[in-house]
Amino acid sequence: MNSDRQKLRAKAFDYLFDAVVVTNSEGIIVDWNKGAEALYGYTEEEAIGQTVSILHVPEDLDHITSEVLSAVEKVGKWTGEVRMLHKDGSIGWIESMCVPIFDGNEKMIGALGINRDITDRVNETERLRYLAQYDQLTQVPNRYLLFERISHLIDQCERTKSSFSLVYFDLNNFKIINDTQGHAFGDLVLREVASRIKKSIRKSDTIGRIGGDEFVLLLENTYKKGDINVAVETLASTISKELPIESEVLHLSCSFGVATYPYDGATTEELLASADAAMYNDKSNGLTR
Repeated sequence: MNSDRQKLRAKAFDYLFDAVVVTNSEGIIVDWNKGAEALYGYTEEEAIGQTVSILHVPEDLDHITSEVLSAVEKVGKWTGEVRMLHKDGSIGWIESMCVPIFDGNEKMIGALGINRDITDRVNETERLRYLAQYDQLTQVPNRYLLFERISHLIDQCERTKSSFSLVYFDLNNFKIINDTQGHAFGDLVLREVASRIKKSIRKSDTIGRIGGDEFVLLLENTYKKGDINVAVETLASTISKELPIESEVLHLSCSFGVATYPYDGATTEELLASADAAMYNDKSNGLTR
């Protein structure tokens, strides 16, 4: 290759929009372009001589290393989307390709990585996913994500021959609150109720809003009446505590209905219908908590 062509390639390397990181066989950075400087925040002088681990989130390093080595061995390169660590400690996402570098004897002496910032794309995808799966008022799973989790629990219980329960409940006289205080006030009530419930349930459980003032609580691995009653009493106690909203102090109560898989239904629709019917049966009989 003539010297002019080498100079052009060297110039192109430095001014690529993508970040190019070259390491030796021990993972030490030996070359670094301006794209890498812009992406990671390190100058060439700061980066060269450092291990490539400074560019990765520490807990990701082991699985990235094993994935890269395995892919390079099998297909000669690795591509993927991984988190990246900026000099200032912030975390982003990159689309990356890594290829091995060999000497004249076909011995691997290093690697070349080409990395492109996709943080905005990943964040936007996550934002849209959140909008599609979470209720924007209360920030708890919406009916679509809730149904997905019920379906997942049914599949899991079929495999493990276990059970779970769901509690369907609504706020008594919520329509009166909305009609007398206004919908904005009612929204504040729903937000506070959802926030309290989220703080009171187990990490393995899921609270979701079906619509209006109707919620469903999924109780994973819970099917004994005693355990269900404890969960419902805890829920009722959480909701019935004095609720200060603006200048008002509310005393709320709820109606509950419980369905347990597979005894009260084998599908999402059957379980919800069973719990809903039980809730309205208690409500019609004046059984509220």
